[in-house]
Amino acid sequence: MVTFYDDPFFDYRKFWVGRLYEDQAEKIALKRLLQLVSPRKKILDIGGGFGRMVPEYASLFEKCVLMDPSEKLLDQAKKFCHRYQNVLIKRGIVEKIPQKDDSFNTVISIRTFHHLSDPRKAIKEISRVLKPGGFLILEFANKMRFKNILKAVFSFNLNFFTNHRPIRVGQNNKKIPFFSYHPNQIKTLLFSEGFKIVKIISVSNFRSPLIKKIIPLRLLLKLESIFSLISSYFPPLQFWGPSIFILAQKKK
Repeated sequence: MVTFYDDPFFDYRKFWVGRLYEDQAEKIALKRLLQLVSPRKKILDIGGGFGRMVPEYASLFEKCVLMDPSEKLLDQAKKFCHRYQNVLIKRGIVEKIPQKDDSFNTVISIRTFHHLSDPRKAIKEISRVLKPGGFLILEFANKMRFKNILKAVFSFNLNFFTNHRPIRVGQNNKKIPFFSYHPNQIKTLLFSEGFKIVKIISVSNFRSPLIKKIIPLRLLLKLESIFSLISSYFPPLQFWGPSIFILAQKKK
């Protein structure tokens, strides 16, 4: 995975060209969940890449640490985040976070878990560096998205609903790990490491080339904001979209 992101022929920032809807949808969800987080003292951004999410949280916290395993992305992050005096750039992996126990009030991990074959190790490490009562905002690719459920129903694949194993798929025609997880698996791992679920939001609910083509972005984001808000209060819709944001709190 690190080799892929360090590849001089791959530009992760260009990956987001044409994905403005997904980018903004994730930022809507992050900002909504950050409103529920306190105190806002120290935050760790795991897999922060070039700093895409930094503008959403840097002004809210006293100290921010962006961590990523890719040297190339960290170099980009240093340039992108130079105007933020409270942002520290560090190299590290989520399975072995180079930080002391109980170091952070908040941890976020967005577009990272879909690269992990063993999320248990990651959640265990996140729990270690979080203070008791601290918050985790975790995003993961959703195996139980509505589109996949329809496919399972029409193909009479009933095992799909009882099999909690992740789906492994490709990305950009490259052989790098990419996993979609069953929400129950992620929730079980969080519970086992002493977390309680505070809120769940379905994100990128209208991710479709056709929908993005026929509906103006501004209107699409308004619909996304409304739908994601409703999903956070209405359990049947919490796992509708391809991306799930969970706000979890480490028990005191």
